[in-house]
Amino acid sequence: MADEIKTPPVVDNLTGTHVDRYVVERRLGAGGMGQVYLADDTTLKRQVAIKRAASGSQSDTADRKRFLKEAQRASALNHPNIGSMFDVVEHNGELWLVMEYIDGETLRHRLHRPVSIEEFFTMAAQCCEGLAAAHEKGIIHGDIKPENIMITAGNRVKILDFGVARRAWGSNPEDVTRSMETMATSGGTPAYMAPEVLLQKHDDGRSDIFSIGVVFYEMLGGEQPFRTASIATTIARIIHEEPPPLKNVPPALAAVVSRAMAKNPDARYPTAAVLGEDLRRVQAGAKPVLAPPGAVSRKRYRTFAALLAAALIVAAVLLLVSRSRRAAPESALQPAKTTAGEQPTTLIVLPFDAIADDEKLTSFGNGLVDTLTAKLAQLGGNHPLQVVSAGEIRLKNVTSLAQARQEFGADTGLRIGLQRSGDLVRVSYSLTEARSGKVVKAGSADVPVTDPFAIEDQVTKAVAGALGFSLRADESRELAFHGTSSPEAYNYYTQARGYLENGSKVENVDSAIILLGQALKADPQYGRAQADLGSAYWAKYNNTKDKTFISKSQEACKQAIDLGNSGAAGHVCLGVLDNGTGKYEDGVQQFRTAVELDPSNQDAYLGLGKAYEVLGKPQDAENTYKKMIALRPNYWRGYNVLGAFYLSQAQYDDALKMFQKVVELTPESFRGYSNVGATLLYEAKYADAIKPLEQALAVHPTADTYTNIGTAYYYQHRYQEAARSYEKAVQMNDKDHNLWGNLGEAYYLDGERPKARAAFEKGIVLAKLDLAVNNRDPDLLSALAKYYGMTDSRAQALAYLNRAVELSKSNKEILFSAATIYNHLGDKGQALEWLGKALRAGYSPEMARQQPDLDNLHGDPRFEDLLKSASSAPNAAQ
Repeated sequence: MADEIKTPPVVDNLTGTHVDRYVVERRLGAGGMGQVYLADDTTLKRQVAIKRAASGSQSDTADRKRFLKEAQRASALNHPNIGSMFDVVEHNGELWLVMEYIDGETLRHRLHRPVSIEEFFTMAAQCCEGLAAAHEKGIIHGDIKPENIMITAGNRVKILDFGVARRAWGSNPEDVTRSMETMATSGGTPAYMAPEVLLQKHDDGRSDIFSIGVVFYEMLGGEQPFRTASIATTIARIIHEEPPPLKNVPPALAAVVSRAMAKNPDARYPTAAVLGEDLRRVQAGAKPVLAPPGAVSRKRYRTFAALLAAALIVAAVLLLVSRSRRAAPESALQPAKTTAGEQPTTLIVLPFDAIADDEKLTSFGNGLVDTLTAKLAQLGGNHPLQVVSAGEIRLKNVTSLAQARQEFGADTGLRIGLQRSGDLVRVSYSLTEARSGKVVKAGSADVPVTDPFAIEDQVTKAVAGALGFSLRADESRELAFHGTSSPEAYNYYTQARGYLENGSKVENVDSAIILLGQALKADPQYGRAQADLGSAYWAKYNNTKDKTFISKSQEACKQAIDLGNSGAAGHVCLGVLDNGTGKYEDGVQQFRTAVELDPSNQDAYLGLGKAYEVLGKPQDAENTYKKMIALRPNYWRGYNVLGAFYLSQAQYDDALKMFQKVVELTPESFRGYSNVGATLLYEAKYADAIKPLEQALAVHPTADTYTNIGTAYYYQHRYQEAARSYEKAVQMNDKDHNLWGNLGEAYYLDGERPKARAAFEKGIVLAKLDLAVNNRDPDLLSALAKYYGMTDSRAQALAYLNRAVELSKSNKEILFSAATIYNHLGDKGQALEWLGKALRAGYSPEMARQQPDLDNLHGDPRFEDLLKSASSAPNAAQ
């Protein structure tokens, strides 16, 4: 019968039991939907199949009503290729479905033997006919898979569970836990789901087309194209990867199957009937029609699904001279408190090595590295220890301890290994001296695979002992705190953190989404998982620009705070969201609370400093960033952030000192060189800036570094070379409006006006997407004013400019941008007035002199007087 998978641990000795008028004979099978029995209908004297519905479909009155309604709708289906639904009865408080008994085998069982092309066409055509009949009545199946397709004598097809498969996952469209539970126990269901179902998008019935396409692929190719050992990875494959081409299949038939499995519903067959028509044409030797999307009208079908998301994407400060400077949160790390003359140990936690054919253990290992890093970093509050995370190592593409020593000045490396044997995991560690490469301490322990707490605790204590630290009682308690008492929840959480270790991959974020949802299902009071869920929804918004994820992020962050056990994480989560949506005053309050809860949380200091900057409180921002440095005085990131702040304040000498400190601490890093080059650009030392920028590119090419080199050429009036560099920047990141604006200016001054307009228009589109979320970002408003000005849209340009100036608190960059905009619009008087304001606010007079946008002002006495006065001022930036 249907759903031939491992039987759940339920009582099933029901032989002879009367269920209403039906007498149970024997058990036929079981699955995520429930248990299926052969029974005698004592009234109509026939054999039937009765299914004991899973408890998830009848957990409350509303669920039972919806379930009954779906079953009643399904009972209206009467088609030779659909297993009939006869009745729904209640027995001992449970719902039972009475269905047609079909004597045959499931398609899953049939696939154990090869399926010929002729047999495929016979069965596939009937599948399409059954689907078409159901869809015509507005009923979606929602769980098409080989287990739900029966094959009787003569290859007659019967599709089972119509109208109840999807509903049995849970009646509430937002019921994540039950739908995920079904995924985990249904023996392959996720591998047949359409992308739009997994992504919570509208499903108009074409999800069944995708699912049957996957079934057809499996019938012809012999292998399921998406399934892996991990639910999360399976889902990621469905959303992001194309299946391998079918082998030994006629090209026309392969094209039909491929069309059915298209990621975008609009690219699929509009109905099962049209799919069946193309199959018949191919069978007859004709070419498939492959009707264009939308050629056939579609009904609106009832369906639902739910997924979840979590990730925290972080980035280091890298300066983009021509438009913006950006800073985003890093992982929280503790300070290293040392006595006079005591040199702290700088520990590198190396990335986890993937385990062949064991993705689940690999993701757990990556997450173990992440959580272990945070645990060890906590020791830095009372011991001479600074810890660099594996995420930071990966960010710089470091693959060896020798590289890590050059990058971070580390003296010790920690590597973690996992090896599974049955129900045990052997966890091993080794501490290696960076300079000599000598292993100074190593150990291993065998821990039950079901006890992730023990795995982490064993390594943490062992490494602390190997470093010579004697742990106090309070430190031991803190290290043993995991935020949850549920090993299952922590296991899922750790795997999720593992995927987020490489969160630049969209599919990894999606995998983490699934796993964090499972963690919260296992422990709904898990505050840290809830906080990560909020951060991840925000990351999801940044990836997709889908504003629905903003409200989800806010809700999850607030829930983390309300739980009262997420520590600083919940407040940092909400603070990041507040900053990102322009609620900077609220952000200040959240980050202040986070610092009070965890005085060493670098995420909180970064967010707090950013909010102060935007609110025009430079002294508060500077003090905040200095506290970051005090936390980890031998770590480069604090100096990098403070250097960016000094640059924004036209304190070029101070900025250069900070970035030179970054180079000193990380001589092999591209970031220090890139930001030294950016500072030289601000000082109008364009030729000098090119060398450190090229050094940065040699280490690690980035869009921002290409932009800064382009800016060096731009200010030397080498517009064609500038455009080539800007083009490379856009190729690396085509979602940043700043980069398109830079490219537009280079094209414009090089005489390529049509290309310039196209670039500015692209910048406008991207900037407006960001503006819809944060309409209080003065840099964003100023950029839009510039783009509209360059496309001669005066009214829009001035409207955005006025708003930017109103919010900017006399920001020198905004004021100078106003001068260039008015100059381009032909208002020389206003341009000079705003230039004066910018120079008095600290804008470099030399940079203003070399700004190509103001070339037409050279020789104007008012222009020259302004520059002369600014250059001779006591605190003039040179």
